[in-house]
Amino acid sequence: IAKSKKTLSSGINAEYGGNSNILHLIVSCIDSQQLHSIICNVMSKKMKIFNVRSIGSLLKSTLEWETFEQYCVWQLLSAESVPSESVIDVLKDIKDTHHFELFSSMLIFLKSVKPTEKVVKKIIFLQNFEEQLVIPICVWWIDKYSEGVIRIIESFISAAVSTMDDRRLNILVQFVEMICKAVDQNHMLYEQTTLWRQIKSSYGFISASVKEECPVIQRMMKENKFESDSEADSDEERPQLSKRKRDVSVLDSDDE
Repeated sequence: IAKSKKTLSSGINAEYGGNSNILHLIVSCIDSQQLHSIICNVMSKKMKIFNVRSIGSLLKSTLEWETFEQYCVWQLLSAESVPSESVIDVLKDIKDTHHFELFSSMLIFLKSVKPTEKVVKKIIFLQNFEEQLVIPICVWWIDKYSEGVIRIIESFISAAVSTMDDRRLNILVQFVEMICKAVDQNHMLYEQTTLWRQIKSSYGFISASVKEECPVIQRMMKENKFESDSEADSDEERPQLSKRKRDVSVLDSDDE
């Protein structure tokens, strides 16, 4: 180990190749100075740590490592600018909500990511980690990127309606409800006329059970202040959307 510490910076690129066992050996024996040295080498393109194709399995293997060891891995991930989509995908295979090192590190990692349509979609449809990840990062994105993120959410709702996908529509409505509950009533989200009109126009497609779980949205629909003059003032229930999808949907542009 002592020898590894001395030759770490020069030998890691040749020896590593994305192997989790070697990565674990490295982060278990380095100190903060050596971590900084590796980060400098990674950022100056002298060293490459990760294989993008194996990021998911590698991150899963780190979940039982010591906190500092996981911290080192995430520092290196950020230094190497690993694609955010690859990092998010690790959550598909994780059920335990108590991996706090993972969630904390991923929040900080995603905080510096500009929310594209693809990234936002992956986060919203995670479903399992609302409190740990989905709501905190989405509130941050909405506050920082404002209407850009709102427009993406609107496009998802529109696509769910046009492709007659009630499952995704219900998920999106529940997501908007959770975001509303996470912010105060003076937040700019409540003034997004286009978003609320879109929810209003699709309200008949939302399942009764989801409506019961969404008191904020129910209140906004009753206030009716976002309805345009050309829209009919009717809350009649419409038939449930079928699961049939069309190829033109932004929701079908890639896997969830």
